[in-house]
Amino acid sequence: MQRSSTKIKLIALTLGLLVLTGCATRERYESELQGWVGSNIKVVMDAWGYPSGSFESPTSGNLVYVWDKQSSYTSPPMLSTTVVTGSRGTSIGTGLGVGFGGQTMSYRCQTYFEVDKTKTILSWKTQGNDCRK
Repeated sequence: MQRSSTKIKLIALTLGLLVLTGCATRERYESELQGWVGSNIKVVMDAWGYPSGSFESPTSGNLVYVWDKQSSYTSPPMLSTTVVTGSRGTSIGTGLGVGFGGQTMSYRCQTYFEVDKTKTILSWKTQGNDCRK
């Protein structure tokens, strides 16, 4: 009984996380980024706000803008109760167990746009475990 209850909770947690992420995919995110190539960097700034920073590309000398998105999620600890019945007698024991949980997951996506002298986007690059839309 305890195992099936834990399995149900684990399945519910997994389904909940899938709903939270919805249809967010890296492909959708990259498609949006590719759609901005050839546009002025102001288009990105209008959509996302000011960048986190910028630097000069060491290979081309062009300006590179960086957007850095970070977040974290801490899952709550799972508590479970167990009722134990024995085949010898009528006594029933009750216990409280602490299961898994309380883990913190960190998410990050760094998005880089390289622009030319007229601020036209030439290319993009992403890095991280949360680059999706």
